[in-house]
Amino acid sequence: MLTDIEAHYADLIERSLDIGELCMTWCRAASADEVIDALDVEVVDVTVSGLHHLVKQSYDDLEEGRLGRYLMLAEEPPWFLALEYSGDRAFRALERLSSGGEAICLIGSQTLYRFRLYYARGGRTLCTFDYGGDVWGDTAPIEKHLDGLFNLHERYADVERGLVPGEQTLDDWRIHAFVLMERITGIRLSFELLRENALYRFWGWGDPPSEAPNQDIGRRG
Repeated sequence: MLTDIEAHYADLIERSLDIGELCMTWCRAASADEVIDALDVEVVDVTVSGLHHLVKQSYDDLEEGRLGRYLMLAEEPPWFLALEYSGDRAFRALERLSSGGEAICLIGSQTLYRFRLYYARGGRTLCTFDYGGDVWGDTAPIEKHLDGLFNLHERYADVERGLVPGEQTLDDWRIHAFVLMERITGIRLSFELLRENALYRFWGWGDPPSEAPNQDIGRRG
């Protein structure tokens, strides 16, 4: 039987296919500007929108052969959640995002049936959890959060408590990945959290001069 927290994430996964195609990155930061600076981007504009609009705008970009121009940033100070549908800028900047604290990124695709979870602290990626694979690196800094998360890896099983893997599915692995992210951040991912946030549009290669960033908005890390 699922625990309450596992049931929450099972419901989240079941209700949204889009959730399964996102690059999701939690990081500690003093401000949204600090997060954007770490991404090494030029911001064209910022609007307020939700997950549906992020997905639609990103999908339209994909059809035009563009990648990674949109990122939604949710704020739960001191944590920030960066969401991307067709990009991986936050993943590529994971070590910079963790330079003043820590960051954790879930990246992959439900459609392609692959996922990885990365944890970084102090500017270094410390460990990686691979769906269908192994665990690499040093998990000691987050060991207390891994108790019972046997779907991430069988090493976290507890036979005496009945916490042992059965016929593991991708969704089982993702549920425990979300649980780990919540244990580290102390924040529960929910549709409410994804409803109204800052949606950034970045300058991309091949964009017309008319879309050049406003110097009062654009920044580079």
